[in-house]
Amino acid sequence: MSNTRNRIPSSEIVGRALYLYFLGLSTSGVTKAMSYLHKVKRSHVAIWKWIQKHNPQRIFSRRKKISEFIVDETVLKVGSELIWLWIAIEPENKQILALSISKERNMFVAERFISGLIHIHGKHPVSTDGGTWYPQACRFL
Repeated sequence: MSNTRNRIPSSEIVGRALYLYFLGLSTSGVTKAMSYLHKVKRSHVAIWKWIQKHNPQRIFSRRKKISEFIVDETVLKVGSELIWLWIAIEPENKQILALSISKERNMFVAERFISGLIHIHGKHPVSTDGGTWYPQACRFL
């Protein structure tokens, strides 16, 4: 029996580990699952390095086409304080594009939120619930 370490894992092992990670397991969870299911012992740091090496942005870079932004806000009570939760959704894919919280609901907050959307996803039509702050923010942008 050899005492040498196998420092170069097979692509099948790496692929299974990445699959488990992107299913939602933590790196420690992936380590335990790989050890139990596949009899492969790797540290959570090794799993993390595999994730960094295989660039998750490249895996998820195929963004679906965005037709419009649906933007809305709702008030939440946190303790004795009221805060506003802002959300932007793409209606066809039902994908959440952005979330934000603020202590106020006005044109300036709406403008900052929509500006962030435009910076990430580009300009698209905006649908809202009719709040007066949205048209003002969109005209400003």
